[in-house]
Amino acid sequence: MKWAVLLIFGTIGLAALIGGTLWGLESYPIIQANVSTQGTVVDQYQNKNEVTSEVIYYPVIEFSTTGAEKVRFRSSMGSAGAPAYDTGTLIDILYDPRNPMNAMIGSFKQLMMGPVITGGVGLVITLLSIVLFMKIGRFEKHLQAMGPQR
Repeated sequence: MKWAVLLIFGTIGLAALIGGTLWGLESYPIIQANVSTQGTVVDQYQNKNEVTSEVIYYPVIEFSTTGAEKVRFRSSMGSAGAPAYDTGTLIDILYDPRNPMNAMIGSFKQLMMGPVITGGVGLVITLLSIVLFMKIGRFEKHLQAMGPQR
């Protein structure tokens, strides 16, 4: 039974590690293909959660493209309780030059925090299950070597 639990535990860890890695690799082309610039937080969109009554704040950002076109977008990542950015704050953004409305905050948190946490947790769980697998195996070999006790 303990081997099955360890196998399931290790499989979940390995899946999280692979998922986090693939998620991170998906972010790489976004960073490479998009244009980096700075935008200004001009407003805060507030969305109240119906279940918890918690308010989520999404920054509304305005920036100029390389063609001097003004674009305004709402970030897909919000923060609970209080805005993550004050109005008037300059922040780095990435946008698709073919579709400037397809923009995002160009911070580590926005792009890589999810993949790093998922992959990191998966790595820890996988390594822990490997160590436990080896320790239990050695312990059982040691018990077998001692033979039956009278």
